[in-house]
Amino acid sequence: MPGVVANGSSNRPGVTVVLNHLYRFRPVNSLLGGNRESELEGCYIYFSPPEKLNDPLEGHREVIWKGDSVVWENFFQHFMDCLLIRNTQYFTGEFEALDFPIYPNYEVQAVPPENYREIADLVLRFFDSPNVKRHIAVLAFKEREVNQNELMLHLRSIQSFAMHIISEVLVSYKLVEKGYGINGAPHEELLTVSTNLLNYFEGLGDELLEAEFDSSALAFLRSDDLVKGYARSKIGEPQNWTRLCIDFPEEFLASRIRLTTSEWFVSCFMENCENSAIWGTYGNNHQGVCLKFKVNNDEGQPGISLMKPGLKQGIKWWTQTKFHFSKVSYTEKSPDLDFFCNLAGYGAQEVIDKWYTDKSGNISSRKMDVFENQPQWHANYHRDNFKSLTVKTRHWSNEQEYRLILKSQFNSYIDEDDRKLRYTFDDLDGIIFGIKTADSDKYKLIEMVERMCQTRNREEFTFYQSFYDSSADAILYRPVAHVGKQGVRTHRD
Repeated sequence: MPGVVANGSSNRPGVTVVLNHLYRFRPVNSLLGGNRESELEGCYIYFSPPEKLNDPLEGHREVIWKGDSVVWENFFQHFMDCLLIRNTQYFTGEFEALDFPIYPNYEVQAVPPENYREIADLVLRFFDSPNVKRHIAVLAFKEREVNQNELMLHLRSIQSFAMHIISEVLVSYKLVEKGYGINGAPHEELLTVSTNLLNYFEGLGDELLEAEFDSSALAFLRSDDLVKGYARSKIGEPQNWTRLCIDFPEEFLASRIRLTTSEWFVSCFMENCENSAIWGTYGNNHQGVCLKFKVNNDEGQPGISLMKPGLKQGIKWWTQTKFHFSKVSYTEKSPDLDFFCNLAGYGAQEVIDKWYTDKSGNISSRKMDVFENQPQWHANYHRDNFKSLTVKTRHWSNEQEYRLILKSQFNSYIDEDDRKLRYTFDDLDGIIFGIKTADSDKYKLIEMVERMCQTRNREEFTFYQSFYDSSADAILYRPVAHVGKQGVRTHRD
C-alpha cells in the first residue's frame, strides 16, 4: 500500500531484524509544555523513577537472607538504628518532611546529635533480651536461606519490644513522657508473640532447613492491620503513629533494597506502534501521539546519543553519551537477590566494618563470598542487576518494550531536570498522530515543529496519521504533512 508504514520486528524464528526506529508514546500536553518545559521544543527524554511506572514489580527481585550470626546481629543493629531515627523524626514533627533513613547515622540524624554515643549505648539494651538472641540464632541456623515472609514475621513479633526500648531512650532525653504509649508495658507482655514464634521455629530442629513459609500468616496480620487501622482512623488516631508502630518493619525491609543497588531511572520505547490497546493506554485513548525515533546501530546494538549531566570539578557538565536500548524479556525470571552478598551501596571497608564484623571483632563467612574473587563478584553483580531491570512478567508482553536505563551515582539525578536528557532534533524522525488526536493539538504541534525547523536549520520533518487497517488487523500510519525551513506542505505519494 503506497505511503503506508508498518515498522516492527519479524516473528519468524531465526530472523534477526535490525531496528531502524523505536517508538515512544506521549500525551500532547507533555510535548507542548504548558506550565513546564516542552518535551518537544526542549528535545529531551525524561527518565522516570521505577515507582512512577505503572508496573509495581519494576526491578523486583525475590530477596534471600542468608548469613551467620555476625551479619544477623548487624542486621538487627541496623533495624534499631533506623527505628530510633524514625521515632525522633516523629516526635520532632519531621516524620513526613524527612526520608526514611537508608544509611542511619546517629551522629547526624539522632536527637540530640551531641549525645549520639550515649544514645547508641542505650539502644544496645535491645540485644540483652534473650528473645533477640534466640531470633538471631534461628535466622542464622546453619546459614540457611530465609525468605522475606519469614523475616517479616520475626520483625513484626519484636516490633513492640523494639519500640519499648526506643521509647525509654526518648524518655531519658525528655522527648516523650514516661509511661507514654508503648513504653509503659512489661517486657514479657511485649514479647509474647515473639516467644510463641521462637518456640515453634526451635521445635522444628533440622526440619527448619527444609521448611517453606508461605504468606498466609503474614496475610492474616495485614488483614488485622487493616481492620484495626480503620478503627483507629475513626477515632482520629494519627496515621503516622500507625506507620511507626505497625508498618515500620514493612517499610524497613522495602527500603533495605536501596543498600544493594544505586537508584535507577528508565525511559520506555516500543518496537512498533501497531497495537490498538497500547494506543488506548499509553497513547491517551488514541488522543495522544507517538514519537518516531531513529536508531543508531553502529555498535551492533540499537542506541541513541543523549546529553548526560555530570560533575567536573564541582561544576555541572553536560556530555554527549551513547545510550543503548535494552530489549525487555517477558519469559525470563528476575534473578534472586542474596542480600548480605550484594551490599553494593557501601564502600569495601565500610561494608566490612558495618556488616561483616561484629562488636567482638568476629568476621562473617559472607565476607569471603564477596572479597575472595572480587572481579567475578563484580561481573555477577552487574549481570544480575542489569537483568532485573530488563525483565517483566508475561502479562506485559504486548508492549514489546525497549528501554533506556540511567543509573545514579553518588545521588546524582535526584533533581528531575538532571533526568531530562537531550537528544539531537534530527534523531526525531517524525510524530504520529493518534486516531482521535484533536485537530487543534495537531496544529499546535505543527506550528512548534515549523518554528524548530527554522531555528535549527532542518530541511524536513514528517508528520504521520495513524489509522486502523482491517487487512493487517493493526494500527498503521501514513505520512500526512511535511514541515521544513520553507514551511508546511501536503504529502503526495
